Amino acid sequence: MCTVKKTSLRWMLPRLGLILIGSLLGLLMAEGLARMIAPAGHADLLFNSPDSSPQGLYVNDPDLLLIPAPGFKATVQSLDYEVPLRINALSLRGPDLIETDSNWLAVGDSFTMAVQVSEDDTFSGQLSATSDATFLNAGVDGYSTWQSLKRYERMIAEGVELEGVLLTFFLGNDFQDNTHFEALSRQASQLEPGSPIPRAELPWIEGLLLRNSVLYAHYRVWRKARDIESGDDHDRGRWQQELSIFTPGGQANLNHLSGKTKEALLALKRATDAQGDALLVTIAPPAFVVDSSRLEPTFEIVGLDPSTALIDAPGQLADRILSELSIPSCDLTGALRDAHASGQELYFRYDGHWTVDGHTVVADTIRACMESLP
Repeated sequence: MCTVKKTSLRWMLPRLGLILIGSLLGLLMAEGLARMIAPAGHADLLFNSPDSSPQGLYVNDPDLLLIPAPGFKATVQSLDYEVPLRINALSLRGPDLIETDSNWLAVGDSFTMAVQVSEDDTFSGQLSATSDATFLNAGVDGYSTWQSLKRYERMIAEGVELEGVLLTFFLGNDFQDNTHFEALSRQASQLEPGSPIPRAELPWIEGLLLRNSVLYAHYRVWRKARDIESGDDHDRGRWQQELSIFTPGGQANLNHLSGKTKEALLALKRATDAQGDALLVTIAPPAFVVDSSRLEPTFEIVGLDPSTALIDAPGQLADRILSELSIPSCDLTGALRDAHASGQELYFRYDGHWTVDGHTVVADTIRACMESLP
């Protein structure tokens, strides 16, 4: 009996090994084929790359809701990128401050913080490298204009000498964020300052696939789209509301939302004027405004008609508000569209933020706008 079992085991092990090797080869072939298939046009919306962001990056703040943890260091990795990230003692992205003759504070949301590219490749890093000024990266994921104002005021309170403020206004959700901040700030007053903001841990295998597998990315996008279309996903309503300001039916809401944005921009202008600092606001469009191939799938997945889209309406309103407030502005849309038309990939496919080429276009455009400042 024992001899029979040993013989069966010797017979089975090589075959199990062959099955395992065959399965692995099959997965590798599938992964290779997946990399030959272009991502869906709404992949940047549905993939949700922030799921792979590092633990401990943010802590609670009663005034700002959240702020990068001072001294934090990690590697940010998603399917499109792998980037070292460091936060200095003032919660700015980058090294500790050194004495310079001219500092500009770059404020805004994730398009300013730009964890998708290295410090040097961000538009603030590129501007620092090509001018006499140092551009301090004070961007924070999800920040509204109100939070950018408070960020500026905190830097002043910390004794940081500034020459100017560069605000990036993201058309995708800053109108909404400026309206919601007042309610959120009331909740923030109850927060314990400096306490870490936990993020749900992914199973290790899912985290590995999220960072490395295009095959899994296709599946993840397909699964999210299926859930949204079936009504089983709560993100659909939020995304529809955010995107509706780019449609005829959302213009009344856009005008309503603009009130708080105008208040926030005016408050920022008064604060910089009081300090004698310059102010420049850049208008940053979402990817589907620049890359038309992303428009139809992005709108259709949340039940909006892309054929009626007014994709320039939010940008035109932002420009009009800035003009009324006599705030110098720099609309990035035209330069980004021209660069996209020339064949440059300016937005990551699975993320929706600017690539290195995108940041270069942005930096060049801002540099030209700054040359015309009084």
